Amino acid sequence: MLVEELGRSRVGITWRATDSVLERPVVVKLVRPELAEDPSFRPRFDEAARAVAGLPRTGLPRLLDTGSQDGVPFVVCEHVDGESLRTLLAREGPLDSGRAAAVIASTLDALADAHSAGVLHLDLNGDDVVVSPDGSVRVCDPGLAAAVLGDATGDERTDLRDAGTLLFELLTGRAPSAGETSARAVRKEVPRALDALVVRALSRDGFPTAEAFASALRGAKKAPPPTGRRSWFRTWLTVPLLVLVATGAAVGVGLWMGRLEVGGPLGIRIDHGRTSPAPTAAALRIARVSSFDPDGDGVENDGAVGSAADGVPSTVWRSENYFDGRLNKAGVGLLFDLGARRTVTGFRLSTPSPGFHFAVAVGDDPATLPRAVGPTFAATGDLREAIESAMGRYVLLWFTTVVPTSDGNRVVVSEFRVFGTA
Repeated sequence: MLVEELGRSRVGITWRATDSVLERPVVVKLVRPELAEDPSFRPRFDEAARAVAGLPRTGLPRLLDTGSQDGVPFVVCEHVDGESLRTLLAREGPLDSGRAAAVIASTLDALADAHSAGVLHLDLNGDDVVVSPDGSVRVCDPGLAAAVLGDATGDERTDLRDAGTLLFELLTGRAPSAGETSARAVRKEVPRALDALVVRALSRDGFPTAEAFASALRGAKKAPPPTGRRSWFRTWLTVPLLVLVATGAAVGVGLWMGRLEVGGPLGIRIDHGRTSPAPTAAALRIARVSSFDPDGDGVENDGAVGSAADGVPSTVWRSENYFDGRLNKAGVGLLFDLGARRTVTGFRLSTPSPGFHFAVAVGDDPATLPRAVGPTFAATGDLREAIESAMGRYVLLWFTTVVPTSDGNRVVVSEFRVFGTA
């Protein structure tokens, strides 16, 4: 007997119900009749039911029965005590970042079990994830959407993007708008490391597996927050330590930029070959990052471009996959907006996939920058280089080759920093 509607999705309607024979609560999912009119539906439905019945039960409710009534297919699953994420959000609003990360990590554990058995969800939403009073998490209705919608509608990455969407929603209180990937842009309390994982999950490439996504979330959760407490001794040491660090940094930059040379009674002396020393170079603030693909379709994995300058080395921007190993165009790039005209004197690029070639250009008109690039560099794991001093608002990182990676021929950038003077 149907008791209460719990939620609706593109697949069907979920009800809390009572098993009148065994007098126990159950959950019934009624498939939309129009979706079941496809003659190939029933074999897919039966195959999915068999696969779901054999899934491990750690984070997935048991499938109790399947059938149809008046042409409406249905599945019956065990009832799980607790409330859905949709209900939880409506009652509490955005969750604490640690709690949100833990809930989605547990959700991904259940998805990993399903994926290992070849079962996809393909319709994961806030009504399908139930949090029990003891904090355990269960994922409802795996396999049903795949049976209804067919194999051509998605793959494991669909489930992982849906999990990323749920994480965004838990952190901000709402689902992301089209093209929106940063939860921190909506709610500043979201830690940068966790936001970087949200951005990656919602990007075109995303995470390779549910296990990888869950592991990254647990790693981000373990990062200790600053305590804000200092002992008197540490406070007393702060000023001299800062002086030493600042002095060391100035010397290092001076040596790097050629303003100082080794020698003199202190081991360092001014290079008197320079008649008027230039101001010390420093890392410049990057206001915005965008892809730059004038000879292609105009986009290049735009959802992850922020990862190239977010200060988190574990997050990366990947170009699209160039299947034959060639760009087949002059180049493709990332455009860094400094927010105002600056004098640029150098850069630092980090990548987990070295070997690709690139050049750098500085100017005020992005459209002209590909014609103004300087010498070509070969990327290493961590490359620092000085360039001829140039002034402009924009810095173009212009790639001319790609390299083989674990998932295609691409350029991969974990961090790019620009050095210069204001």
